[in-house]
Parts: sequence; C-alpha cells; structure tokens
Amino acid sequence: MPTTRNVAWDGRLQSFKGRDTANYVTTAADLAKTCASCQGPLEPGEPASLLVDITQSTTPDGTEYLTFTDALCHRRCSGPGLAVRQTPWQPDTLSPVAARVVLTQNSKGGRTRVVPVLAFTFVPVVSFRQDGGELTSALVSLLLARGFQLAMSPDYAAILEQAAEAAASCRISVTREGLLRLRIDGEILYREQLNPHDAEDAEWLQATAQSGHMLVISGDNLGITETGLDISPAARHGTLVIGTVPVSGGDAFASATRLHVTGRDVGLSRPKGEDGRFGR
Repeated sequence: MPTTRNVAWDGRLQSFKGRDTANYVTTAADLAKTCASCQGPLEPGEPASLLVDITQSTTPDGTEYLTFTDALCHRRCSGPGLAVRQTPWQPDTLSPVAARVVLTQNSKGGRTRVVPVLAFTFVPVVSFRQDGGELTSALVSLLLARGFQLAMSPDYAAILEQAAEAAASCRISVTREGLLRLRIDGEILYREQLNPHDAEDAEWLQATAQSGHMLVISGDNLGITETGLDISPAARHGTLVIGTVPVSGGDAFASATRLHVTGRDVGLSRPKGEDGRFGR
C-alpha cells in the first residue's frame, strides 16, 4: 500500500496519474478538512486514506477524458480505494465553485487602485490524454490557450504585477440586473446572478464598474469554502491560472456610490454560482 505524506492510496492510481501521482495525493490532503466517513476533522499529518472515483470516456476523435473525484478519510475509518467507471462520451456538466474578491494595489505615486477579482474552478476536475500522452487539465489547458498565464506564487501583489490581458475572445459582461457572464470564444464558461441590492454584491459590482477590467483567477485545486479562498495549493502544484478580462455593461453601476476599501487589502465575498457546462 503506497503512502505519500502519511496518506495511503491505491497503487492503481499511478497508472492514471503517472508522475503526477504524488502531487495529486498531496493536493487532496491539502484541500481536505473533514473525514468523508465520520465527518470529523482531519489533522495535518495524521494517518489518512485517499478514495478516488474516476469516470473515463473517449471522444469520437479518440481523445480520452477522465474526471477525478476524491475524498480523504481517517485511516481508522477506511482504507484507500479506487473505482473506475467507463461511460459514453458526452459534454461534462460540472459544478462551478467561485469566490468574488476585491483587491487594492498601491502605486509608487501613492494612489490606490481597486481591482475586482473573480476566482472560480469546476468540480470534479476534468483531465484529458491524447495519443497515450500525459494527463492534462482541461480547464488549465483551455485558459492557457486563450492568453491566460500560470502563476507560480499565491502572493496577490505578485499576481497583480504579473497578470496580463487575456485573448480578445475572452469577455465578461454584467447586466443592469447583475447577471455576470464570462464568455470564451462566444461560449459561456461561467455565469452568476448577483443581487445589486445586496451590500456585498453591490460593493463588488461598483468595483467592477470603476475598473472596467476584472482579474480572473482560475485553474484546478483552488480551495474555495464558505469562509475563505486559498489559492496556495493551486500555485504549489502548477495549476493556478490568471488573466485580466475586459468588462462590458459594468457602467450600469458607475453612478453608484464610490467604493471605499479600508482596513484590509483583500475582501472576500461568499462563493456563489450555477451549474454550467464546461466549454472545450
């Protein structure tokens, strides 16, 4: 029974993940907070077991797609496990998990710039493999091909300095009613209905109207919960993707009260989202 950082895993996992197996196991350990069996807390370093469910399908052009769903348990609650299911190919219906953040950036001239941020990912993680090659993240590959960049540091100041504008095919629109859509190549990748009368939503919408651009943080292994956003696991494992995207329609909120951010550099709103299709 192989073990990585005191997490036991099924040896068959390596035939799917290859040289990325150890990273996959440690990422699962980083993100898991409670035991999937007893719901008790998972303490760092205590003996644990990884349970993985893999769904495997092949497109008409021969590309193999795999979705990975994992859970961590106390070793005393369960041993490691791996289940593989073969399914006919169909576009994946995935669940987005998202957080909206407002960052502030101080310039050398003493001015403060307000930056609205959309951080999102999809669960489960979808990977693909062509011609027997290495598994590749579908979401990361999609974004990198459209001008997004890999961020190797979770430091927000570094991300703000590094982030460049994504390809022209990437656009964000916000309606007067607060409907947010992120489109890539004309297809909706992410959408969210905000409430302009809600204080948190209104603050973020105001920041969007003032900026005209949005910083998008995405990729696999983002730690998004009801209380926080942790991008460290994604940065550590090379799956953190960033880019700025122009916003249209945000001027509908431009007449609102000017946003003032005080007391902290990062404001976190609760994650929201709708089920959507992952455009590839």
